[in-house]
Amino acid sequence: MRPPLPVVVCGFLAASTLAAQGPAFDVASIKPVQSDQQENVQPTPFGRLTARNATPKSLILRAHGLVDAQIIGAPAWLNEERYDIDARVAPTPPGGPEALIPHLRALLVDRFKLKAHPEMRELPAYALTFARRDRQLGPLIRPTETDCTRASTLTQDEVRAAVRDGWPQCGMTFGVNFTTTGPNGNNVKMRFRRSGFTMEALATALQTTVDRPVVDQTGLSGRFDVEYSYSPQPNTPGVESVFGPDAPQLFVALEEQLGLKLESRRLTVPVLVIDSIERPSEN
Repeated sequence: MRPPLPVVVCGFLAASTLAAQGPAFDVASIKPVQSDQQENVQPTPFGRLTARNATPKSLILRAHGLVDAQIIGAPAWLNEERYDIDARVAPTPPGGPEALIPHLRALLVDRFKLKAHPEMRELPAYALTFARRDRQLGPLIRPTETDCTRASTLTQDEVRAAVRDGWPQCGMTFGVNFTTTGPNGNNVKMRFRRSGFTMEALATALQTTVDRPVVDQTGLSGRFDVEYSYSPQPNTPGVESVFGPDAPQLFVALEEQLGLKLESRRLTVPVLVIDSIERPSEN
């Protein structure tokens, strides 16, 4: 008999109480759209959340920190219909942009009439662990004493100053493409800077790239400023990445630059079972 799988208990279970309670936006505009624009769901530092060309499923994934495999029973239209959303609340809640995520969960309940319940299921996942036996971190990750609760008091000029400095506001991410010269010519890489992230938040952020649940098993507490660069690789064997072969893939970048690695495992992780959901109410 094989040993029981590790059970991952995280904040999702408590956060997934799908009742029309808790923080909510003061006003929210939801408009159906038909667009070829890239999908984006972005909480901002100033009490505003915008979504562009977003499917209802992507909103649910963002609201609960999940990947596609963790949504059970979703009707087909959740992947087909798209919406623009502009939602605001005042005063700005403390805790940085991610403090708006509970408001997004409330919006899904109020406007989409989402009814769902959490369960635990065994799924392919990744454990975020140390790459080295001595648990030494890499050169591009550093502890920070940044207070994310101050994020709500920053002015727009202070945020712009942080952008000029090259680092985002606490709890936010900068992602940029840049070109380097390698043996095979110019290669485009992606660089991410994440400011004031916990290890749990970093694990959640990595999920969208690897398309699996990622569970923090480092045991590290506190917040970190993190930077890593890599060249996105195709999922099809034998197909060369359009970004070139010289930059490391994400898995290599995490080990070399952060001293962390993603280990493929089967873990018991939270899933969200959709009981019912409706198209959003009119504005």
